[in-house]
Amino acid sequence: MDVPHTIHAAPVYFDELDLNGHLHNTRYALHVERATTAAFAEAGYDTGGAAERHPDLRYVVRQFAIEFRAPVDGAAPLAVDLWLTHLGRTSMTWRFHVRQGEDPLPRATGTRTLVKVGPDGRPSPWSPTMQTWHATLHNGPAAARR
Repeated sequence: MDVPHTIHAAPVYFDELDLNGHLHNTRYALHVERATTAAFAEAGYDTGGAAERHPDLRYVVRQFAIEFRAPVDGAAPLAVDLWLTHLGRTSMTWRFHVRQGEDPLPRATGTRTLVKVGPDGRPSPWSPTMQTWHATLHNGPAAARR
């Protein structure tokens, strides 16, 4: 059974296309970032401001890996599927698929690993809020109450 996931709808704009009319390869990371931010917002984190954000939203990207399978043609909407596959003491890994419109086949797949950092810029443990959210994503709301 697959881990529960979120789906984020993402518009593609004309200025994101390369000379062939395909989504430019550098724009995939931006769409995955927006999907991750939307997932945090759905979990109840305030993603609106930077100054007073929850400490769990202070992170750096440690790794971004992507495999391109087929081009995204034109300025058609994307669907970014996200799975939070790993939550460690200070890091988390998301698996993603980028699809075009209603097409079930991914145009790109990959992973994105984040590391939570403290005010000193060094790795810092996730809060109980993040741990509860992770447990809820994987095992349902009852798991968070255990």
